[in-house]
Amino acid sequence: MKLVFSFLLLIAVSSNAQSLADSLGNPGFNLQDSLADKLADLALNNKRVKLADKDINVKKFEVQKNKAAWLNNMSASFNLNEANIKSTGTDQNNIFFPRYNLGLTLPLGFFFSKAKDVQIARGNYEMAEALKEAQVEETREAIKMQYQVYQAGKYLLALHETILQDENVLLKEAEAKFAKNEIGLQAFTDASRRYNAELVKKIGLLKDLNNAKYQLETLIGMPLEDALAKITATAK
Repeated sequence: MKLVFSFLLLIAVSSNAQSLADSLGNPGFNLQDSLADKLADLALNNKRVKLADKDINVKKFEVQKNKAAWLNNMSASFNLNEANIKSTGTDQNNIFFPRYNLGLTLPLGFFFSKAKDVQIARGNYEMAEALKEAQVEETREAIKMQYQVYQAGKYLLALHETILQDENVLLKEAEAKFAKNEIGLQAFTDASRRYNAELVKKIGLLKDLNNAKYQLETLIGMPLEDALAKITATAK
């Protein structure tokens, strides 16, 4: 009975494997996914993009600072004629005219130097904005590419899982036959070795898939599960 069950399980697993293989073997199959574009829209959460935003704010402040710098270079003078202060109430005539003097002084080369400083600051600001746009575009493309790596890892793991299950069924069958002395030790050992080899491959595929996920999460700036939940919430 156990042997019959093993054969039935082998047929079921093989059927699933063939179904997946047929799907992947379809000429129309590709790794393109609309979800990749939606994940790419989250590029603004990337740490480098956020740093670029901070740099833009600094450069914008420098433009404003240079525009207002002329106030720091202005000096004022004020003079009130002493004789007018000490004049008697009976003296109705101003001894000195005007009663006070007010003056503003700017360095001769100020207008030329400050204009250049403002131009330089504005140029740095525009450059920071351009660098941010480039960083966003670069991050978007990286997210799309990394999502394909992640998807490919999932498909490879799914395919390998069917292979692993096949080997597991064959190992169970070999164990049953070995217990009945229907096969020798060598045949049983070969079946065990093949199964263990597939387990090793599974560990490698899991590691690759996890690494692909970590890199994708680094690019989008949040856990993948949170990103997918955010996309789903936005679509509602």
